[in-house]
Amino acid sequence: MSAPEDSDRLVQGTSNDAAISRESAARLGYIADPFIQHFVRHPQRRAPLINRGTFTRFQGVQKALRQFLRHTSQNQQQQQQTQNQVVILGSGLDTSYFLLAKDSIRAKRYFEIDFAEINAKKAATIYKKPDMRRLLPADTKVAAGGCELHSEEYCLLSGDLRLFAQDIVPRLLEHGFDTSAPTLFVSECVLIYLDPQHSDSIIDWITESVANAAILTYEQILPSDRFGQMMIENLRARGLELRGLMAYPSLESTRDRFLSRGWASAAAIDLSDYHKKAIPQSELSRLARIEFLDEWEEFSLLAKHYAFTLAHTTHSKSFASIKLI
Repeated sequence: MSAPEDSDRLVQGTSNDAAISRESAARLGYIADPFIQHFVRHPQRRAPLINRGTFTRFQGVQKALRQFLRHTSQNQQQQQQTQNQVVILGSGLDTSYFLLAKDSIRAKRYFEIDFAEINAKKAATIYKKPDMRRLLPADTKVAAGGCELHSEEYCLLSGDLRLFAQDIVPRLLEHGFDTSAPTLFVSECVLIYLDPQHSDSIIDWITESVANAAILTYEQILPSDRFGQMMIENLRARGLELRGLMAYPSLESTRDRFLSRGWASAAAIDLSDYHKKAIPQSELSRLARIEFLDEWEEFSLLAKHYAFTLAHTTHSKSFASIKLI
């Protein structure tokens, strides 16, 4: 296996790490995700601070998805049309589509994009598990040798994000992506693993081609302090490189990444502040009953090195209700 292929394989492995952490949080009751267990062969109980971080990350992403889909669906139903779209960049083993469908929250079109190797496992598991399969649209078909799922509403597509404009965009358009429809892009620890030239090209395409777009990213920040350097060294010991971290190392730079391209608004918040400001006290009390967290200083330090960034290309009413806090 060549060095680039080996690097790709290691990055793909982070989807398993994320699934294990999510399954730990779900099994203990931090989050409600009955589907993630299907993707974890060997469950592990994560440390309390990791479970709390997974909970906070999960809350931020689910909140944005649900706000966007509910608001755009309500607005457009008044006009007797629903054209909202979701695109998950580097979707891995994410179960958000099924969590939303379980609650009867659906997009007009929902796309997930990742490497074929990950998608093959995901598609096989979805079809093997009745509780997931029954939530698929009736017109769903298996494609690309088991590496893709196609339907008018939900598409699991295989591709390399480094070839976004050349390879993935034509596939999106082939499966009904509408560049004029309100669209939410989501990236969780994905763009950060790409060279800036590749991640920037994705954002540039959105800027130039999607008239009414928003993006939610969840990425690492602050590489230069002691904890940040330790984070980088630990990942490098596993063969992983955060290729975009030095280009966008702070909350300010993650916001400016979009504002400098003419986006109408951009806001960023680290996970520590999000936990303090966006999680209701009733939820914090519930979490305290699940598992005692006595590592608050360590949790705060860890959480300050991860951030949500939410940006909108326009001041459209489609995105008026999507807020970080």
